[in-house]
Amino acid sequence: MITPTVLKKVSMVTAGAAFITLAAGGKAQAAALAPSFSSFYSITDLGPVPELPETYAGITFKAGDSNTLLIGGLANTLDSGIYAVKVTRGSDDQIIGFGTASLFAKAPGISEGGVDASIAYSPNTDVLFYTSYPDNSIGQIKQGSTDPDKQIALNAFGIPASTGGLNFVPKGFPGAGRLKFTSYTANLFFDTTIIPDGAGTYDIAEPSQSIQLSGGLDSFNYIKAENPGFSKDSLLLLEYDAGKIAAYAIDVNGDPIAATRQDFVTDIANPIGSTIDPVTGDLLLSSQSLNKVFVVRGFTPPTSIPEPQTVSVTGLVLLGLGLLLKPRFRTHN
Repeated sequence: MITPTVLKKVSMVTAGAAFITLAAGGKAQAAALAPSFSSFYSITDLGPVPELPETYAGITFKAGDSNTLLIGGLANTLDSGIYAVKVTRGSDDQIIGFGTASLFAKAPGISEGGVDASIAYSPNTDVLFYTSYPDNSIGQIKQGSTDPDKQIALNAFGIPASTGGLNFVPKGFPGAGRLKFTSYTANLFFDTTIIPDGAGTYDIAEPSQSIQLSGGLDSFNYIKAENPGFSKDSLLLLEYDAGKIAAYAIDVNGDPIAATRQDFVTDIANPIGSTIDPVTGDLLLSSQSLNKVFVVRGFTPPTSIPEPQTVSVTGLVLLGLGLLLKPRFRTHN
């Protein structure tokens, strides 16, 4: 049950419901792509997740399992949890539906509130990080744990209450491995790093800089320049209050360049969580006021590098014989 301490995002649910209702006939308005991106991408309403308790929060994929989605439920309360959901894929591997949600781990705040806009694994995928609202904290859950193993109050760093989103810069982007997080309330984007604390979790270094943005900053994801409509490596940032997703080019540190902002998605009520499908490259979004998941399709599928294989001495001999017997054999990239 939503507690009285949750001031911002619960009160925005009513506003969000009104935001998507057309004046004529009270018909719900679908999320829309901005004109500069609409010829490249499409957005689809995947509906609610069965048995996921409202209110929805951040989302990511379970480490090592591209068919299990992790998504926050009972957001912003001490009863908050992260739930595991099997996805259903169509013949083209795109997600078309969801199985039944089950509790993966509890994700409360420190003294109030709970899981908010973001859930993301550390670069080594050994710890699951989550933001918590309105207590302005970041929680950490180690592999195999069902409760937070560490919670860090951001007030100690002078971060305006309360935080919204976080993510680690992926490999292949400038600033790879750095931790980025936002202050939803102050519309600030922060850069920092994490340091192993010797207990299997991490300390967070004091942020070195912040960037002033706008819109009510929640979750965000990095997009490579080879994707249609993106001439530079970029960041897609959900603006909870504005009901939009903004696209920013990023700098050499992986931070958004404020002057490059442009609309990517418009007219989506209270977007809060987002993640990239590791199979298709699609962008999955959760709406807190609608308690639904949307998907944006049209991104370039991720490329993967095969894991190195262990080859026995016998295998190497046989491979050599095979090459001798088949001189025209060649590998394919």
